[in-house]
Amino acid sequence: MLSDEVIEKVVERLVRRIEIGNEYVLKKIGESIKKIGTLTPSKAQELVQILKYGGDYDKITKKLAEITKLNIKDIKKIFEEVAKNDYNFAKQFYKYRNKKYIPFDENVALRRQVDALANLTTKEYMNFARSEMLGLGIKDKNGNIEFKGLKKAYNELLDEAVLNVGQGKETFDSAMYRQLKQIGTGLKVIYKDGRAVRLDSVVRMHLKNALRELHNETQEMFGKEFDADGVEISVHLNPAPDHELVQGRQFTINQYDSEGNLIKKGEFEKFQDSENAVSYDGINFPKISEETGHDRRSISQYNCYHYTFAIVLGVNKPQYSNKELQEIIDKNNKGFELDGKHYTNYEGTQLQRQLERAIREQKDTQILARTSDNEKLIYESQKKITLLTSKYKELSKASGLPTSDRRLRVSGYKRVAIKK
Repeated sequence: MLSDEVIEKVVERLVRRIEIGNEYVLKKIGESIKKIGTLTPSKAQELVQILKYGGDYDKITKKLAEITKLNIKDIKKIFEEVAKNDYNFAKQFYKYRNKKYIPFDENVALRRQVDALANLTTKEYMNFARSEMLGLGIKDKNGNIEFKGLKKAYNELLDEAVLNVGQGKETFDSAMYRQLKQIGTGLKVIYKDGRAVRLDSVVRMHLKNALRELHNETQEMFGKEFDADGVEISVHLNPAPDHELVQGRQFTINQYDSEGNLIKKGEFEKFQDSENAVSYDGINFPKISEETGHDRRSISQYNCYHYTFAIVLGVNKPQYSNKELQEIIDKNNKGFELDGKHYTNYEGTQLQRQLERAIREQKDTQILARTSDNEKLIYESQKKITLLTSKYKELSKASGLPTSDRRLRVSGYKRVAIKK
């Protein structure tokens, strides 16, 4: 399996395109608002009709379609690369079991499975990348935030701008401020249950989940072909508390007879089912119950990004020794102090993600404020960016955790000197 760092870079390449699309939408909206604010009410109304029908909105949907097309093309390439990497790792076990190892390019069954999963992923991606599911936050007259489809939100914003035209720039900017501030949080995917999540976050989560599913299914396929009798769990720094002891361990898996009947339940399946489980090297993981007073997630499911590798027990040693695994746990739990409170490194990474999202949102808002020439919003968003970035640096310095320029970067953002 490709490393977490490589996967992150691969996913970010697609997210980067989403950010460019997000920037394009915000700039088009900002430019429209700026133009409307300089016109008379009648001229503003004429311009809005042009923008709504065959103008900027068509350009917006065309730009988003171009990005979707490029990302779908890359998704298929990424799936193939991940499958090849996993297949190469499994080659040693085919050899040990004296099983035929068919090169990837000639393995019709494997390529068919990879294509099927890639096609499913691109179909799901297209569903939420369609303009019908994309939207923006709009405030109603009572100040409540409503998430509306992109076209409807765009039209309502222009209509409100027309209503506020002719009142002078200061009054116009003040009237538009509350809407621009909310829209500046960027494109959202709006779900049927009313939830609205930033598009870049949805894409990142969706692709990581899809790659995890690809890995899990191909590992199951490889394991059946070379008669795997165990799995090894991947390792990463700063694990969540419920998985810090299990990562890097090897477990037996279910044993079946020639007719497919279960002979003996594997220790890994017991762990997944929250039963008492014992790793291959004898470490006990107690059954989950009210008496134990704790909980644990299943490996490589939900929001867990550990991976399992099909193996032949005893053929190769675990990739990490007990000493190395304990050092990871100790370093994580040692953590750091910030604002008089102790945090584990895992908790620190969660704080980093929160700050990164907040900084990206404020940079989006600043782009919209700058292109619409709304001085109040420029000042407010730039000030928040400065404060949040300072906190991010303080957190990273105290924890020693690596920062991520990729997660802070927003296409089209340029720092401006703020006027008080």
